[in-house]
Amino acid sequence: MSGLRRHIPEIAIEWAIDAPERLWRAVDGTLCFADVSGFTALAERLAQRGRAGGEELVQTLSRVFGAMVESARERDGMLLKFGGDSLLFLFQGEGHAVRAASTAVEMRRALRKAAEIPTSVGRLQLSMSVGLHSGTLHLFLVGSPHRELVLAGRAVSVAAETEGAAGTGEIAVSAATARALPASAVRPREDGTLLLRWRRPHASAGGWRPDREVEPETLRGLFPRLLGQVVEPGPPDPEHRVACIAFARFTGTDSLLEDEGPDVVAEALDTTLRAVQKALEDEGVTLLAVDIDRDGGKLFLGSGVPRASEDDEGLMLRALRLIADADLPLPLQLGVNRGHVFAAEVGTARRAAYSAMGDTTNTAARICSVAPPGAVYAH
Repeated sequence: MSGLRRHIPEIAIEWAIDAPERLWRAVDGTLCFADVSGFTALAERLAQRGRAGGEELVQTLSRVFGAMVESARERDGMLLKFGGDSLLFLFQGEGHAVRAASTAVEMRRALRKAAEIPTSVGRLQLSMSVGLHSGTLHLFLVGSPHRELVLAGRAVSVAAETEGAAGTGEIAVSAATARALPASAVRPREDGTLLLRWRRPHASAGGWRPDREVEPETLRGLFPRLLGQVVEPGPPDPEHRVACIAFARFTGTDSLLEDEGPDVVAEALDTTLRAVQKALEDEGVTLLAVDIDRDGGKLFLGSGVPRASEDDEGLMLRALRLIADADLPLPLQLGVNRGHVFAAEVGTARRAAYSAMGDTTNTAARICSVAPPGAVYAH
């Protein structure tokens, strides 16, 4: 499979083939948002073993996440976002809520099995929380010179909030998803959060849709150019390196969608993404990912990764300053940090993601979360 295709959701590829002029679409389905904790600690411990530790970390991450991705694929689930420690799946069609819930149960089982496999620094200490939400979901394909798949709107926020309410090892479901499941499938927690009671999947593996043919140029139009140059030839070697990591968080999409509609949200997202992408292109900073967040989303930026530069701090700060000074329709919080990261491609032969992991990245995200809109906060 193409090195780029492994990094791009199939729904974005089909969209670019069938209706490249459309900026948004609404689909009915269930989102399954899973967050895995414990990998940062594992990465820090394996980092002390140099290259061998890095290769072992990639193998471990790929084994764990690969089992989860395949479980969803076998139930016709589509991986939309694949972060360093989180996965977002979309299930559509008949019985999408049951298939999503069954996948969540199977992923929890896969994580427990993975914890039994020893590593050179001991057994894995991993935990997972999952949130499920069903309803009408709004997707946007926006930006230039490449287009990014962005999920926005209240339904996406509910999925994130539901996952946030789930405790370690729990699968939380929204009220909408609970209505689509058998009454015996859920139980209320003391605080009212609905939890899935299943201990085994109720939807068996039934296969998947075949991938469609696509031109290489179409794929390149759906992926950041700088990152694409590194991953298109094949998985790059995992690296421990010093880099500048930043997050740009945009907000306000929930009310904008409810009050003004998807056309206005699409235009706001497109304008915002284009301005950010131009600033990044001008300074040679890489857009590593676009992820979901409550009432908006966040952009994951890297300088000095995937390729080293002589002035990664300067490049990043100049790019962030350009973004902060732009007159954009969506407010942006900007936070940046510099330090050690582990940069690698993680995944399976069919789906993968390139990420820069570690405390440096986690700290950058926390800095961004407290920055006021329009300001650049730096460590």
